Amino acid sequence: MARGIPPKLAAALELCWSGWRSKRKSYGLTEHKFVLDFPVQRHWDWRVAFYLYLAGTSAGFIFLELVLRWMNVIKETTAVWGMWLGLALALLSLAVLFDHLGPVSRWNFHYAFRRPRSSWISRGAIIVTLLVILRLVLLLPSISGFDSLPWVEGSLASDILRAMVLLLALAFMAYSGLVLSSWNAIAFWNTPMLPALYIGYSFLGGIAALPVIALIVEGTEGMKALGTDLWPFLLALLLWNGLFLLLYVYGMSRATLPARESVRRLMHGALGWSFWIGVVGIGLILPTAIIALEMSNLLGSGNSDASILLVASVATLAGGYLLRDNILRVGVYGSPV
Repeated sequence: MARGIPPKLAAALELCWSGWRSKRKSYGLTEHKFVLDFPVQRHWDWRVAFYLYLAGTSAGFIFLELVLRWMNVIKETTAVWGMWLGLALALLSLAVLFDHLGPVSRWNFHYAFRRPRSSWISRGAIIVTLLVILRLVLLLPSISGFDSLPWVEGSLASDILRAMVLLLALAFMAYSGLVLSSWNAIAFWNTPMLPALYIGYSFLGGIAALPVIALIVEGTEGMKALGTDLWPFLLALLLWNGLFLLLYVYGMSRATLPARESVRRLMHGALGWSFWIGVVGIGLILPTAIIALEMSNLLGSGNSDASILLVASVATLAGGYLLRDNILRVGVYGSPV
């Protein structure tokens, strides 16, 4: 029978990893008095929101980097930088996931791969691991000394590997929403609209990150050249995700009482400012206005123009994180306790 890491070694690793942190609070029932209200889930905090954000954005980034490079929309240098960034974000999301397992248990993270039939955590860990491995395998022929491999660019094997990576990236995008929608106890999450919304925001995050990479790698002119092809798609995704977010919130406002309570907390509660200013204002309206002005040739040109477009991309990325964080924070359980 397989055994985990020795307890003493796990404790020593835990001391190095999180010994400097403050003592973790328990959010169990021992800290809650009897109240006639819908209890808010507290176990999934900003770290899980950060993990879901990284998972979706990295998958969307890898997907678009492959497709746009195949279509010759982005240059090879930008594609390579984008590929490494996408892989780094995917690995970082996996590290955040294992960190959330808690003290000592995180050092036996290999157990997370054992139950793909029943655990969404296992499915996510397997998907992202395969995604990273296959993307690296697809990269090998471009490295000196490996150019004789049978899956060189343009070969049938290369196309098959690329299709597998795209499917895994799409699955990882959907996973970030499916892991929440499978939670029956929280009505606001338990809907197929949530995975669809997360997929849309994953594509939005991926396409918003590409101009930032182009600006860093190729400079202002490279960003402007890439933007000529990307701005219409970015604008379309902003409008689509804004519409789908409206439909999602409206649908939940007409659903069960716990779902309606989540909507009330999201729009009018303590998180109302974060939703309206962060998710809607900064994450959707601001970049939509900037991209619309750019496509109408009303922004001008030069470094100031590039800076404004950079603001639009960063605002879009920030809105994607705030969306995940707000949805987690307004999740309430179905029955008062």
